[in-house]
Amino acid sequence: MPSPWISRRGKWFWILTVSTVVVIAIALGVGLGIGGTFWKPAVGETWQIVLLTPLDNTTTNASVYDVDLFTNPISTFQNLQSMGRKVICYFSAGSYEPNRPDSNNFTAADKGHGVDGWPGEFWLNTSSPNVRDIMTQRLKLAAQKGCDGVDPDNVDAYNNNGGGFGLTSTDAIDYLSFLAIGAHSLGMAVGLKNAGEIVNQTLPMMQWQVNEQCVQYGECATFQPFIKANKPVFHIEYPQSSGEMKFTAAQLCGVGDTSLDGFSTVLKSMDLGDPVTECSNS
Repeated sequence: MPSPWISRRGKWFWILTVSTVVVIAIALGVGLGIGGTFWKPAVGETWQIVLLTPLDNTTTNASVYDVDLFTNPISTFQNLQSMGRKVICYFSAGSYEPNRPDSNNFTAADKGHGVDGWPGEFWLNTSSPNVRDIMTQRLKLAAQKGCDGVDPDNVDAYNNNGGGFGLTSTDAIDYLSFLAIGAHSLGMAVGLKNAGEIVNQTLPMMQWQVNEQCVQYGECATFQPFIKANKPVFHIEYPQSSGEMKFTAAQLCGVGDTSLDGFSTVLKSMDLGDPVTECSNS
């Protein structure tokens, strides 16, 4: 951001600079942009996520669909919305992906370490003005396509050797503030993807959490603040990736585990294709 930004929203004061975020809260339960007209989902929403291919099956009975921003046409979003569903548009906010329409806009200096397990993908310097300009354009594209909200992925470079740039959790909070302000100003909601270490710092500005594998990694209680704030946790477990831990479907769905209370849990393959199993206890 080119200059400090100061605003008052309800009972929260937000002070942002290029490198830091200071959040001063004098009351609980009020979030960034709380007076806006964007979508504010509640706990209990059912959901489906399909990222492997453009969505071609809308028969899954879910109130929320999380689908790729770039590969799906406006008509897909309009069709879902005509059925009373909300559309979350996915894009990677913290990593470079080849073959995206705007991939050539990133510079070599924007790219850091490779993303483990994803050949050709690199962590981004999320403090780079160029990266932020590109993400602003992605948010604008999401708004133009009519997305109800956005799912910005890979915001946790601080857990991955700083992405090659020494990025910290403070940098992640600053970046998420930038994304939240941008999404809200365009009438869209935004969620936190994983990044359990910064749940409490970002909860006021986020409308939901998307979590992967908190059962497998024993982290589900970390995301309960969203449930307590009546914000959904859209939770995915990957049964085929549990390896030697050998979780049963019941365990992945949280049967007998209060740390998953209120979660909207689905079981998927890791490629996030169309097949889905919704956990009945979610």
